[in-house]
Amino acid sequence: MTIEQQVNAANDRVMEILTKGRPVWKDVRPALDVIPGMTETTVLVPGPPLPVERLTTPIRTAVCGAAVHEKLAKTKEEAWEMVLRGEITVAQAQDHQCGCAACMVVSASMPVIVAEDSVYGGKGYAPIHPGPNPKCLRWGFYDEDVERDLSWFRDHYGPALGHAVRAAGGIDLVTVLAKTAGMGDENHNRQPAASMYLALQVIPWMLDLEDPDRDEMIRHLAANDRFFLHPMMAGVESITATMKQVPLSTVVAGMAGNGVEFGIQLAGTGNRWYTTKAPVIKGTFLNPSYTEADLLGYLGDSCVTEVYGLGGMSAIAGPAYLRMTGSNIAEARSRTEKARAVSLGEHTFAPVPWDDFKGFPVGLDARKIIGYNILPISHGGSALKKGGQGGAGAAELPLECFKEALRGIYQEALVRTEQEG
Repeated sequence: MTIEQQVNAANDRVMEILTKGRPVWKDVRPALDVIPGMTETTVLVPGPPLPVERLTTPIRTAVCGAAVHEKLAKTKEEAWEMVLRGEITVAQAQDHQCGCAACMVVSASMPVIVAEDSVYGGKGYAPIHPGPNPKCLRWGFYDEDVERDLSWFRDHYGPALGHAVRAAGGIDLVTVLAKTAGMGDENHNRQPAASMYLALQVIPWMLDLEDPDRDEMIRHLAANDRFFLHPMMAGVESITATMKQVPLSTVVAGMAGNGVEFGIQLAGTGNRWYTTKAPVIKGTFLNPSYTEADLLGYLGDSCVTEVYGLGGMSAIAGPAYLRMTGSNIAEARSRTEKARAVSLGEHTFAPVPWDDFKGFPVGLDARKIIGYNILPISHGGSALKKGGQGGAGAAELPLECFKEALRGIYQEALVRTEQEG
């Protein structure tokens, strides 16, 4: 077979995984118990790798806060010295089948959502969304209030959600997307319909709990219209875990920013990152005094939802998000059509009524992106350099990382050809 034939065959296999895989939310467990390669002194962070000295301020705060939470250090200052000495390991979440949105990090005792692909067997993980409180580890803050919330999640909320999901026999995430199709979610930055439907599946089982905080936990879940994002990230990671085992595929299997650089992973080269300067998410500021100079570059793993065809890929499904961030339905349609032009397939389980009942595109092909010079759009929230959310909007994915990725596939093909004689 020629290299092109090998790549095409690999892409066919990956698209089968992407379109036929069935991510199911199965459990909530401490990270140390379930995430591959997790240790008591590991902190998982979003985005492609950076030397620890270059970590942005909010990620550094979150890492140090997690270390204090784990009682590895007494203060954030002490924790940072341990990071610099290598006594605390900072690792990339997506390299461990985990997704960390915004500035969020994951440490050993933190409860994580466990998803499993019921068809191909891959597993994925994500922390629990903290809810609407802006002062949280997810946005690069840590103090006594944040610690109290982290402890409550660890000791009460996480175990309660785990009990409920196990009692329910797991929750099929494709069913959630199908049930809420046509309700205005693009399921990266806007998912109130999916979150409310998910709550309806979980709350009946939480009513059986004898925990004195039961009512507060139910209230917390019901009030969080962003909750679904994190089970969906875990679900996508369960799919990409299998995708990354298919050599030579040019389909995108991971993407993220660390605030400085943006990177992608291709299925054909597994956890290898291809990076370039991170774009800035442009849209609407939460405070009119903010300017673009206040923002970090793209930060977070939540754009793994775009790998599955959500967010900017299915922008037409969530026109209200476009309006909220200063755009319009014509731009929503344009974003989805751009994604269709550079994708290899389509999900059919969640057709969009106002898009002639089309499904959303999936399977970004680096060859098409470069060949057509069409850059897909990712939605996202923008992080402030000092910590906190600055706004929300969209960013064009940078071309250079796709070029580097395709070079990586070509090099891998040459190596395999030489090994086969």
